[in-house]
Amino acid sequence: MLRYQLDFPLLGAVMKPVVAVLSLAFLLAGCAPTMQADVIHFTGAAPLPPSRTFAVAAEPDQGGNLEFQHYAALVGGALQDHGYTAAAPGAPADLMVVVHYGSAGNHTELWSDPAWGWGGGGWGWRHRGGPYPYGPTESQTFYSEMLEVQIFDGSAWRNNNRTMLYQARAIGDTTVNEISAAVPALVQAMFTHFPGNTGQTERVIVQITPPAGT
Repeated sequence: MLRYQLDFPLLGAVMKPVVAVLSLAFLLAGCAPTMQADVIHFTGAAPLPPSRTFAVAAEPDQGGNLEFQHYAALVGGALQDHGYTAAAPGAPADLMVVVHYGSAGNHTELWSDPAWGWGGGGWGWRHRGGPYPYGPTESQTFYSEMLEVQIFDGSAWRNNNRTMLYQARAIGDTTVNEISAAVPALVQAMFTHFPGNTGQTERVIVQITPPAGT
């Protein structure tokens, strides 16, 4: 009986690295991929006025762009969820909204997969090919995508003066190399705690839906 009691602490020490490796595997191969986004908000001297009308304005290079229109609709929907109202077409809006998006680069992370086995010094975690502390190196590439939303005073905008009232930026990492899948997740992350605390960066984890066929 004493032998089994002494083995339990050893079993716990063995299982901790196993659990860590399996957790990473489940994270990478899970059914619902997630995005980890860093979101930062800025407001002017006065808080962003609530319950106003808004319109999303296209920059010169965005006019007629269907992809931009799709993302603008997502941002507009999020604003409506927070009590704002889309201005009627042609009607002056209290707030003018500008949306920018794009790639923020990519990076590759490496980790090792240890193996439990017998070696010259006894049982322990070793490289699969020899008596080394870690196993073969694995890698995963993460793609960073960016979403920026700026909100301007509508009256000043109509006088060709861009008076910014609010600005937010979300940058998220995902294993899905497709911005059309990333932007909806970035919108969700940005508006999770909208309008946020000015100048403070928060990390938000949201689900991401990969494009069909990936």
